[in-house]
Amino acid sequence: MKIYLISHPLSKRSAEYKRIVKYARNTHALTHDTYTLQIENIFSVDRSGELERYAEFKKLHNRMLLWHGSRLSNFVGIISQGLRIAPPESLTSGHMFGKGIYFADMVSKSANYCNATPADPYGLLLLCEVALGDMYELTESEFLTKLPRGKHSVKGLGMNVPNPAQVEIIDDGVVVPLGKAVQSNIKESHLQYNEYIIYNVKQMNIKYLVKVKFQFK
Repeated sequence: MKIYLISHPLSKRSAEYKRIVKYARNTHALTHDTYTLQIENIFSVDRSGELERYAEFKKLHNRMLLWHGSRLSNFVGIISQGLRIAPPESLTSGHMFGKGIYFADMVSKSANYCNATPADPYGLLLLCEVALGDMYELTESEFLTKLPRGKHSVKGLGMNVPNPAQVEIIDDGVVVPLGKAVQSNIKESHLQYNEYIIYNVKQMNIKYLVKVKFQFK
């Protein structure tokens, strides 16, 4: 039987655990006010072959620890095959910047994709190290099939962002944007919050699996 994933629970007293709790607490968006999130457990993750695949992008500048959310039923596929990019023949709805893997620096933006309900209030979130490099920055939808020359990723610029003065740097330069939300210097954008998109699965490495409970108001 093939082992797809090795995970270890983090001690709730560890610096890693406390950093992730702080990241989640500080980046719950004010507009996502129908629930709060309670972290139940955090697991460090080593998905088979993924770190080796990521190695060629590990040296790329601008690496961040970012959130990704999905419904529970998708996690069997995520664990066995990793995060994937939708195939060309799939529907294009819901892909504001084309078919890529989407990440957020606001926990609740990703948590909304868990599709939790009061009757089924548990969800799973991923924290991934993402090699963003030079970003193609946008304030409105642009369906991309190819990045502009010299760009490695897309950033949809939000008007509310984690305070850039409160980031933490970990693991050889990885940025954790765990500051409390502030208004950005973007005056007009179709996005309330930042989105980060990569179009090559090799540019990310799943680092943590976070089990959360949605406490609906």
